[in-house]
Amino acid sequence: MKRRVVGHLTLASLLASPALAHAQEAAQTLGTVSVTATGYETLIDETPSSVTVIEASEIRNREARTLGDLLRGQPGVATAVDGSVGSDPIIRGLKRDQVLVLVDGVRINAMQPPARGSLASYVNVDLIERIEIVRGPGSVLYGAGAMGGVINIITRGGDFTDEPETRGFSRLGVTSVDEGIRGAVGVTVSNDRNVLDLSTAYLNTDDYKNGDGDRLRDSGTEQNAYHLRYRGKLAPGHEVQFRAQRDERKDVWYLASRTFTPSDGQRPEGVNTHYTPRQTRDLLELRYKGELAGSWGPRIEASIYRQELSRGNYDWSDRLQKDYRTSDTDFTTDGLRVQTELVPTDDQILLVGAEAWRLQASPVSFVGAPPNYDPVIRMPLVENGKIESAGVFIQHETYLDWATVNIGARYDEVRGSADAAMGVTGPLDNTDRNLSWSAGLTWHLDEAFNPYFSLSEGYRSASLLERYLTYPYSDGFTWQSNPQLDPERNRTFEVGARGQIGATSYTVSAYESRIRDYIGGQVTAPGFKETINLDEARIHGVEALVEHTFTDAITGYATGTWIRGENRDSRFSEPLTQMPPPEASIGLNHSVAQGWQWDARIRAVASQSRTADTFTENSERNTSGFATADLAVGYRFGPSAGFRSNEITFSVTNIADKTYREHVNEMTEARLDPANGVQDIWAPGRSFGLTWNAEF
Repeated sequence: MKRRVVGHLTLASLLASPALAHAQEAAQTLGTVSVTATGYETLIDETPSSVTVIEASEIRNREARTLGDLLRGQPGVATAVDGSVGSDPIIRGLKRDQVLVLVDGVRINAMQPPARGSLASYVNVDLIERIEIVRGPGSVLYGAGAMGGVINIITRGGDFTDEPETRGFSRLGVTSVDEGIRGAVGVTVSNDRNVLDLSTAYLNTDDYKNGDGDRLRDSGTEQNAYHLRYRGKLAPGHEVQFRAQRDERKDVWYLASRTFTPSDGQRPEGVNTHYTPRQTRDLLELRYKGELAGSWGPRIEASIYRQELSRGNYDWSDRLQKDYRTSDTDFTTDGLRVQTELVPTDDQILLVGAEAWRLQASPVSFVGAPPNYDPVIRMPLVENGKIESAGVFIQHETYLDWATVNIGARYDEVRGSADAAMGVTGPLDNTDRNLSWSAGLTWHLDEAFNPYFSLSEGYRSASLLERYLTYPYSDGFTWQSNPQLDPERNRTFEVGARGQIGATSYTVSAYESRIRDYIGGQVTAPGFKETINLDEARIHGVEALVEHTFTDAITGYATGTWIRGENRDSRFSEPLTQMPPPEASIGLNHSVAQGWQWDARIRAVASQSRTADTFTENSERNTSGFATADLAVGYRFGPSAGFRSNEITFSVTNIADKTYREHVNEMTEARLDPANGVQDIWAPGRSFGLTWNAEF
């Protein structure tokens, strides 16, 4: 039987409650909980999909600069790299706009700018409380863009307390490979009716060294973050919340765009690179949740927000030592979401809701003219470009003695429009009408073996970028956009199982995804790509996670991922482009409330020779296999000197100082020119780190 306390946390947690402290205490004896998979708090063991939660303890002990650093090694997850900061998540071979990234429940993809490989740079890692990863189509709850999966980044914050209380946290750290420094501090003031959270974080890194000892030029970055949240109880069962966030990055260089250019009359001769000197993400959000009277115990959740991304998209000439193309643009997203959770019986939860958002942007570029290439020519790339989305959804869960059954459906209309778009032929307006659905069953067969099955369909409408922006992207190609692109549709069948055998628990899943009208870029001439729909693409794979508890303090784990993608379009008889290679990880962790603790892990990635040579005109490269090892050792002190907890950790990443690169790497072999300063995007080499974490 499903108890309401487990399904208690609805959109308020998904969108508003990063701490989850009270709910987690209630669920500790029940197992790991996710709020992203179903829209309310649900045990992962009752979810008919593959779900992973990265907890706070793991995040604190990692030397991560971006979300991508935290995601590597997770089953079914990889990253696409176009610089040291730009590292978009990949779930089951689907990437960028095909995977929906949320920060406290607010979508980031709706703001995606011309420099694409930057989703992972919009939130400071030191302010993250937990990360929830849901694999497979999630469009029933989240609409456009959730066809490959959903990643919800939940930031730190406090909860109501019976008595007035002030708490806080701090973190300081240094790393050797990039001469980096980082720091974060947060304070929560609370009582039984009010909670105020204030936090800030800072990161500054220099160019890092790879395994060969060479520094990756322009790989350093600076980041600042400022978060504020207020929660107040209006009356018993009614709560209002206000949130304001600013995340800022400086000096983000998209190194995959770097190229040595001969004199062509459009770009200066020499080494040229696309970069942004400054980008900011600003969020203002107001939320409400309330419990209403009625036989079905309705709970209503509402959120209204404005999120703005301001960024510069510049092109730099090494020879001239100045920018020859500039563009400063605001991408503004206004959104509204309302949902109601109903409980017809103790064994059912019915969720109904509506969501709407609008993205607006009108980028204007200033282009330099030879011979001096001063950026004085105004080039309006898109005028009054916007995407508007509106949808309604319903989801029903039934909890039987022998199974949990989940079904859902959603209808969306997504409209793209613009007054003008440079180099794009009309008509410019286009409306997609999309029906998403899901059906899943978790069979409670035995503690040692609980299989689950799901069949679902999600979609992704073309982004503002793909519809209207014909422009040199960060992968080094000028893409020809197309406002009449059909939406991608992903139908996935998944079968999996979870179980507990003694001290060993496991999760294994296998899936096949059939993507109709897959959106990709076909090379039409050197340096040019055309955005097109493929007839069909298929991706299938297997993922596994095994955990074993050796003692109360020592836990080991192993993960594995195997994936294959095929291009089923008759024009291209070859693998699907940019499929991650198989990989596996093993780790051992020792954690205690007070005393010595350590964490050791090894990640091994196979070589990848399955490349889309026809589709990409040989721009996708084979990748050698590699293995890396990381170790962290620290001491956790008990409450003392005013601290509730206090720990110091020494870490070594890439212990063997390996020189390697991730396969999905936008730097092409044709542009590599080390003699002229065009380097490959190798991963960081060996790094020593020292971190101090404290709760007070």
